[in-house]
Amino acid sequence: MNKKPYFWDLETLDIFTATFVGMDCDNPIQFVISKKKNQRTEMLEFISSNVNILIGYNSIFFDAQVLEYIRRYPYCTAKQIRAYASIITSDNNRKPDVPEWKLKEFHIDLFKALGLSTSAKRTGLKWCEFMIDFENIEDLPSDGEGANWEEKVLSYNLNDVLATKALFLKYKHEIDLRNVLSSREKINLINSTEPDIAKKIFAKLLSKAMRISEYDLRSMGTDRDYVSVNEIIFPYVKFKTDEFNNVLNKFKDLHLKPLDKAEHKVNWQGININFGLGGIHAAPINKIIKSNDEMVIKSFDAVSYYPRLIFKNDLCPAHIPKDIFIPLCENFYNQRKIIPKTDPTNYVFKILLVSIFGLTNDSYCFLRDRLVTLAICINGQLLLTMLVERLTTEIPDCKLIMMNTDGSEIIMPREYEDKYNEICKWWEELTKIELEHVEYNSMIIRDVNNYISVDTNNKTKCKGFFEFENLPLHKNKSFAIISKAVYEYFVYNVPIEDTIRNHKNIFDFCGGVKANKTEKKGRSWYELVRYENKELKRRKLSKTVRYFISNENQYLYKMYEDGSHAHVEAPSSKGSMKKYWGITYFNKSYLLDNFEDYDIDYIYYIQKARSVIYQFENKHQLELNFNDG
Repeated sequence: MNKKPYFWDLETLDIFTATFVGMDCDNPIQFVISKKKNQRTEMLEFISSNVNILIGYNSIFFDAQVLEYIRRYPYCTAKQIRAYASIITSDNNRKPDVPEWKLKEFHIDLFKALGLSTSAKRTGLKWCEFMIDFENIEDLPSDGEGANWEEKVLSYNLNDVLATKALFLKYKHEIDLRNVLSSREKINLINSTEPDIAKKIFAKLLSKAMRISEYDLRSMGTDRDYVSVNEIIFPYVKFKTDEFNNVLNKFKDLHLKPLDKAEHKVNWQGININFGLGGIHAAPINKIIKSNDEMVIKSFDAVSYYPRLIFKNDLCPAHIPKDIFIPLCENFYNQRKIIPKTDPTNYVFKILLVSIFGLTNDSYCFLRDRLVTLAICINGQLLLTMLVERLTTEIPDCKLIMMNTDGSEIIMPREYEDKYNEICKWWEELTKIELEHVEYNSMIIRDVNNYISVDTNNKTKCKGFFEFENLPLHKNKSFAIISKAVYEYFVYNVPIEDTIRNHKNIFDFCGGVKANKTEKKGRSWYELVRYENKELKRRKLSKTVRYFISNENQYLYKMYEDGSHAHVEAPSSKGSMKKYWGITYFNKSYLLDNFEDYDIDYIYYIQKARSVIYQFENKHQLELNFNDG
């Protein structure tokens, strides 16, 4: 019999269930261990005879460990399996009892492969279901609930497997890419996040160049008691204005211990520029900026800025030979330039370049050296500021709009195009780093992390709140129709009512919330509250709730262990009138032939979109001459 990949998931309650679904069929194969059943032998035989790959979610740290436990203890009960599962889930930092390379089956773990296991992007399967508009965001039934308890658990178990399959099919390109890279590099990269891929490939290349084992390399690192910033400022960092010389001197005075932080703020042309140890950022608040016949918005970015600051300035972790590290990093950049973006090797060099900075600041990485991290970040900010200073002081009426990490936007008179190019060329020759340039017709800026830019080819870039499609899984796509309506209004002048009332994707009207735990209030949960025959009815909901605002007479509340509660959609007020927004609980979604039958309360979405637009249109705008009134 040919072995095949199977999607799988285990439930470890007072009964144990295991569900497997094939790639080409959704019919489940399920097994139970309970007081009444013991299908352990059948399950192990099925896996041994039919499965060559197991595809799950958080399966390497959980499901695979439970499976190995069952193999180690062939007579364990469902109760003992549950106790073991509680142990391995009690600590997120606990290492698996059986490492991935020792597992009997080959595993694809989407939790790891899609980068959702990192602290910054940690995301559960239920939230992924919300983000991909999965039809059924089903919660685990209450323990031992009802006569058909086993049936409910098996149904829930199957739903998680089908969700895992849907997630895999949507992001299959990520797995395919890792499969190609694994074959090329002869390293198992299937379940690696991008930083892990970079770390593994870098370790392979660096250990070979240094003629030491990867084991020895991984034990290396430079730990410093403090870093004197004055010693790491590049000698060619110089300013002409008092404001920025003051920033430079403040940086030079710093002697930073491992946990120290530092922030500086400068008001430049009415814009606050924030300097720190994590990067630079600056932007106006709720402003619209437009180019016209006289003025033009210029955007410039330093190409591969942080990596090139490393090898252009001989920055190297103290424990790594510089004559090996610098050429290696420079080769990553040079090779990526000549390899087509369609080639997976280009992706390898991209993540190697992007990851170098982060790996120098990774306390568990063989590249760690905080001096290098700070040298990159601090000098990067100062050099970018040098360019902004010169542009805004030497070009008449040139004004700063935004700054962020590796680039900036300004608005300037078109007649000084030659002067702009001259200053940019000066900076490129000074830093040995090229700039990429774009002209914008307009920018709609809520703040530095939330904006729309429209270039001269009418290509748009949306960030933060203004993103309404293809959001990363760890973000929040709630009420995407509001962002879309604001986008259509500002970019194409479409009335927000038209966008909202004509839109026919019910999922774009949906919001998502997750139960959590706070130190002050304790655990939380959600309840659906409604009045029925003058009687208050309450229904406890899933930990993850999907809903949309409707004319239904029911409301969503978040409840806390300390007895407090909060209306999820707090009442809005206009004069003496208040509106309590009703909701439709939509965890089990359904499609209606007549979209109007969803009974959406369009007023909610229109008001929310208007409130965003109001923030812009009731302030004096940055247009034409970029006045700051």
